[in-house]
Amino acid sequence: MPAARPARATDATISFGGQTHMSGFFGQILQGVLGGGQQQGQASVLNTILQQVLSVREGDQQGIPAIIAKFQNAGLGDHVQSWIGTGPNAPVSPQQVGSVFSMQQIMEWAQQFGITPEVLQNLLAQGLPQVIDHLTPQGQVPSQPPEAGDLAGVLGRILGGSSRPA
Repeated sequence: MPAARPARATDATISFGGQTHMSGFFGQILQGVLGGGQQQGQASVLNTILQQVLSVREGDQQGIPAIIAKFQNAGLGDHVQSWIGTGPNAPVSPQQVGSVFSMQQIMEWAQQFGITPEVLQNLLAQGLPQVIDHLTPQGQVPSQPPEAGDLAGVLGRILGGSSRPA
């Protein structure tokens, strides 16, 4: 059984839109990327976006295993493994996210959620490492996509700035 990952703070310095922000991880991303407003409403939008992304298929895989396969196929397997493993999360750029998901898929998702493809790629680049980190406790990869309630709980912990459970 893998060693428990030490708890990590989720506060980060985040740059988007030419500005640098420091706060509870997704709170600042959501305010900047999704235009401010109530954090609960933003969390709902983010939950919907991530639920959609985490439901993708890659071959016969779905959920986090499919995300892992997509990153591996794009030459970014070490990145996604760091999110699952017990060490620090390797960052991923919006351009790398664009190499993982097809531009057609990114454009469809962006249109569905009323944001630009660039904003979506930035959101996924900042969010996927943290979300996958939280959804893989002790390095265990779930075989099914997360339930909406599970994802909402993860987002609540991240938005609240709490550490990942060991």
